[in-house]
Amino acid sequence: MVIAAALGAKFTSLAAALSFSFIAANTVLALNQPVFGDPGGAVQNDREVFLKASRINARLMACIYGWGALTIFAIYGLTQLWWFHSWQYASAMGLIAVALLGFTHLLGDPDSQFRSPIALDAMAFLAMVQAAAAALGMGFLIGSGKLSSIKPDWPANHVFVGGGMAIIVASVVAAITHLRLKRAADELD
Repeated sequence: MVIAAALGAKFTSLAAALSFSFIAANTVLALNQPVFGDPGGAVQNDREVFLKASRINARLMACIYGWGALTIFAIYGLTQLWWFHSWQYASAMGLIAVALLGFTHLLGDPDSQFRSPIALDAMAFLAMVQAAAAALGMGFLIGSGKLSSIKPDWPANHVFVGGGMAIIVASVVAAITHLRLKRAADELD
């Protein structure tokens, strides 16, 4: 994307962002496949499967936000393009990535309150809120015509679309995984 941005190759930049989104979405689906295929077996074999799934999905979301931060920093730091808000959006995405990694760490701590069933339910709900927010943001970007903008924020808009699509998939899959595991655990009890 940095090279495409430097050359003004908008289609290539968008294709690169969508390629990242495709790879991230497939990774999320692949890593959650064991639960999708047999949630009852996953719960029966390991009661900690809720925490493992939550940690995996939080790490994947952190990677998506981290990609967005690094990509925006790289584009506006290594090319002639200048966009005043680049450091703000990149920093915000980086902060979200760090927060998600912190959450992952807390899920690994046996004394953490984030490991409780209520907290995990809340996180699944927040994942759906995040998916809705990303979908609204993407709807605004696409509906407003910003993807065809000639302003210097055009590569950032590609990052927002690619990252937004990946976050939507990761969030929905995380929530579905949690609900399937919860249902399977309830059936076993």
